[in-house]
Amino acid sequence: MILNGIITGLIMGGILSLPVLGVAVIYGITGIPNFAIGVIGVFGGFLTWYFLSFNMGIAILVGVVFCFAIGYIIQRILLTPISERGGDSTLFFIVTVSLGFVFEGLMRAIFPRPSISLALPRIGTINIAGVTVEGFKIFALLFALGTLVIIRLLEEHTEIGKSWQATSQNLKLAKLIGIKTNRVFSIASGIGCALACVGAIFWGSLYNLNLMTGWDLGFLGFIIAVVGGIGNIWGGIISALIMGMVMSFSGYLLGGMWQSVILYFIVILVLIVAPKGILGSERSL
Repeated sequence: MILNGIITGLIMGGILSLPVLGVAVIYGITGIPNFAIGVIGVFGGFLTWYFLSFNMGIAILVGVVFCFAIGYIIQRILLTPISERGGDSTLFFIVTVSLGFVFEGLMRAIFPRPSISLALPRIGTINIAGVTVEGFKIFALLFALGTLVIIRLLEEHTEIGKSWQATSQNLKLAKLIGIKTNRVFSIASGIGCALACVGAIFWGSLYNLNLMTGWDLGFLGFIIAVVGGIGNIWGGIISALIMGMVMSFSGYLLGGMWQSVILYFIVILVLIVAPKGILGSERSL
């Protein structure tokens, strides 16, 4: 049971790390929290479900590209202009939560079913020390960790990655040396929303998606990001894996009704001991 709980926790943490990664990318580069990120990601998951009957690859591409485009546009025409006019955290909270309700309403209006499951192909099973695990779940975990590696490589070895670093560390200097910071912000927001969509697709394949899943995943993403150190990608990933373990074992030992109680109690304890998170909050990758 212990090994099964560990494996389940790692897989759940890996999936949760995708919206956490999205939060870290957006906040780390722009300094703007987008509380609609989970709902936008789940909207992309519903889009993927709708187009699955045509072609799986096209369906996933439609969902991810749509979320990237929405994240890009929202940042470009709404969030960055508000920031330039001196908008504070309270205003961003109100605006992005309102956006979340807009997308939740669109899901209610457009899609015929309030709850869906994405029927993605399974990869068979893998036996790990006597525990049988779906290959697709292992793929989901490896994909999440691989995404972190890719973002790190982009940051260190590409021009766009270096512009991310420069913009997050010194916005005024980045503008002076000719970096198009508004474009950098928009790309970061697009990538963050696309990551949330991928997380929602995995979640919808392993569990299910409904109209409230976006708020659940988005809120969990922010909580986990804060525990790890908001804006700190490594802290967010470590926090996601730990929280996945907590949810897994509390569910096994005490039942699903206790998962949230134990999870948020541990969140409070961690933030009392380390108010800036496990690895410290930072506004950079």
